[in-house]
Amino acid sequence: MNEAYPGKAKAIRVDICDRAAVEGALQQVLAEYGRVDILINNAAIDAKVGAGESTGFARVENFPLEKWDLELEVGLKGAFICSQVFGCEMARRGKGVIVNIGSEYGVSGPDQRLYRQSGLAEEDQPVKPITYTVVKSGLIGMTRYFAIYWGPRNVRVNTVSLAGVHAGQPEEFVQRYIQQVPLGRMAEPDEYQGTILYLCADASRFLTGVNLVIDGGKTCW
Repeated sequence: MNEAYPGKAKAIRVDICDRAAVEGALQQVLAEYGRVDILINNAAIDAKVGAGESTGFARVENFPLEKWDLELEVGLKGAFICSQVFGCEMARRGKGVIVNIGSEYGVSGPDQRLYRQSGLAEEDQPVKPITYTVVKSGLIGMTRYFAIYWGPRNVRVNTVSLAGVHAGQPEEFVQRYIQQVPLGRMAEPDEYQGTILYLCADASRFLTGVNLVIDGGKTCW
């Protein structure tokens, strides 16, 4: 519980790719709170740039199909199931908000030069996986579809597409990245909270079907 926002918090561990499990989670929420107001779809498998190495990166030439299946299942199928289950309940009540957490890479493709490592042959250079762009692009399409589908039932659906967050990446990567950002830096971990709160609040009650890009101006170039 946060002292500034008193109330109860309940954690439910659930496989979002299992519709029955998600329906069970909804029933737990309804039993304890009586209604559901907001859904934030934030699950994804994301290759991270870490100190000394990049993990989870795979080039198209040898991209494993099982990796494709898993990452789309979590990022798109999981978001669809959660939206289907919780969104239908919101539509039944006649009010609700869904926020899909997107990425700058759902708006523009990744600049693979950011991920290059010295001393590696071209065919061995890490790249941001294709699945991440496909998932985040798909969420934008899902947002528009559901915004139209549930608009008459007063369920608003939006995407917020986020840029890179400073989280201990190698300095070489950070310097490459910030050269592409008009504000000259990466985001701090707490800088997206206000946007998400806005999308969930009545202050944005006439906003739906929108993809808000919060990237320090990176896509202005």
